[in-house]
Amino acid sequence: MTDQSLQSLIDNLNSGNTGSYLIFRRPLSQYVDYAKIWLEKPTADDSVTSSDGPDHFYLIKNNEGVFVAIVYDMRRDLHWFVLPQYRGKGHLTQSMKSTIIPHLFLSRDQQRITIDEMQIGPQNFKASQKVALDLGFTKSEEEDYILLKDHSIKEIPDAGVNSELTPERVGELRKQINFLARSLWAIQTEIEMGYGKTEYSEELQQLVWQIKNHTWKIEDFLWSNKNNID
Repeated sequence: MTDQSLQSLIDNLNSGNTGSYLIFRRPLSQYVDYAKIWLEKPTADDSVTSSDGPDHFYLIKNNEGVFVAIVYDMRRDLHWFVLPQYRGKGHLTQSMKSTIIPHLFLSRDQQRITIDEMQIGPQNFKASQKVALDLGFTKSEEEDYILLKDHSIKEIPDAGVNSELTPERVGELRKQINFLARSLWAIQTEIEMGYGKTEYSEELQQLVWQIKNHTWKIEDFLWSNKNNID
């Protein structure tokens, strides 16, 4: 993603213009939300090769709750962007140190970043390099920057703050699960009527029942986790 696309995402989050996205956020701290975002909602017309899941981001807020910076997690690289009017205030560096890097290291033992002067220009290059070095990244032989997990530092005790779904939202999710099950059932029926009962049609039928069972399993799960809501 380019700086422009990251800025557009932040601007849309701040304005509430997010209807074209699917966004699921999990607060990690007062200033950082971990987010999984589908920039394009899945549709029935998607190509079968469109199997990508959501992109992963860290959304950084200021004291007023305004999103001022974003970190795009690509596993082997990070791409961060700070809105121009909030640069030089320490939002990115402080959030990276206190929250984002510890959260990244829950799922990996090292983090690499690429800082390319040709792509981002001299001014942004110097600013990004300063942030990286302040965070403890060192330049590698491959010309990127690397930060190794310090196993002597205790990991953060949890991976975010739980939030309860409303009864209305639970009802919507149950309907979505039921729709998915019945849609697959229609596919199973078409195959069975075209080719007779086969091992594959029976496999699809079992999958229909497994999915349909989640219309009540989701309620059981949410009830059993009710006491885990902060």
